[in-house]
Amino acid sequence: MLRRNFLQSAFALSLAPAGKLIGVPYLQQDILPKTDTTRDFDFVYFTDTHLQPELGAAQGCAKCFHQINEAHPEFCIAGGDQVFDVCEQGLDRAHRLFKLYKQTESELNGKVYHVVGNHDVVGINQRSPVEPGDLEYGKKLYEDNFGKRYYSFDYKGWHFIVLDSIGIEYYKIFHPHFDGAQLGWLKDDLATTPATTPVIVVTHVPIASVLGSLSSEDGPGPIVSNAYEVHRLLAGHNVKLVLQGHLHVWERSHYAGTDYIIGGAVCGEWWKGKMEDGSSEGYTLCQVRGGEVFTSYVTYPWRAADHTS
Repeated sequence: MLRRNFLQSAFALSLAPAGKLIGVPYLQQDILPKTDTTRDFDFVYFTDTHLQPELGAAQGCAKCFHQINEAHPEFCIAGGDQVFDVCEQGLDRAHRLFKLYKQTESELNGKVYHVVGNHDVVGINQRSPVEPGDLEYGKKLYEDNFGKRYYSFDYKGWHFIVLDSIGIEYYKIFHPHFDGAQLGWLKDDLATTPATTPVIVVTHVPIASVLGSLSSEDGPGPIVSNAYEVHRLLAGHNVKLVLQGHLHVWERSHYAGTDYIIGGAVCGEWWKGKMEDGSSEGYTLCQVRGGEVFTSYVTYPWRAADHTS
């Protein structure tokens, strides 16, 4: 069952406008007042930019980033698949894509935190000319351009955990999986995080998704295969939000005090327009107020028909 076809009958996506237009076109939720500037803040989660020279992708990303700047977030999180595509292309294109992405991302004001996506990893497709023994096979180029694959940071009393969900199997196969070293790091990171501290987790491939659970005929769907290991480690912590990408749809679910968001895609249907279920190009605005986080999906003015080459 194709994930996009499944969506047409199974989901009511949260894409309807729900507030005033305040400064930013297409904003679908009011900007909430900040009553405590020491605790309240805004950040933007955008994912699946799939930047490439073709189809006007760089121009589309630039429009999106300029609109994000108008909302004045205190930082952004790029949720993976920054480029399209280094997993099956040669090294010359891989280097050009990362350079193009970084040039385009420089349009954003403020700090950007990055998450590794499967299309950011060199050679993990059997069509790729890059072999596992090559120096730049795997995640080296990603790390050279963006830094650590998994890490955490704190901001105004909130603890952010960024995970690497991109497992690699021999021979040149992408398998969503958290390796043992990362799980050990996560255990240690959480051990120093007080149970009352609000936590936000970010991963490219989802660890929880209705669509991801139901949209595959031959397995659990596009969910990290050992996601249960992360859920087990997170148990007992104050996890407010899990931000996810990979599926190019906007999906929100809630369980046991945690919101699980799949944050759409800046590129929509890989720069060809909306997804078949109607999900538009866009990003997620996250507003932290009074110890809670409020999320909304925001579109931006870009049309695939304007960019056909």
